[in-house]
Amino acid sequence: GTWKDLTDNVNVMASNLTGQVRSIAQVATAVARGDLSQRITVEAAGEVAALAEVINTMVDTLSAFADEVTRVAREVG
Repeated sequence: GTWKDLTDNVNVMASNLTGQVRSIAQVATAVARGDLSQRITVEAAGEVAALAEVINTMVDTLSAFADEVTRVAREVG
């Protein structure tokens, strides 16, 4: 009935959110370990999508910075 449909929908929403958070955490963990090749690719909306976009932009910026540091170090050294 209606109650089962409601609980099923809540469970689906919770599962989707859990998957999105796990994907974001996986990329954040990779970055913390120095792996700047990972990107968040999970489909999301609202605040979760905004968070994923900001983290991906951060990773891109860190990667560009690391490349520049490497380039300068080679020139100097």
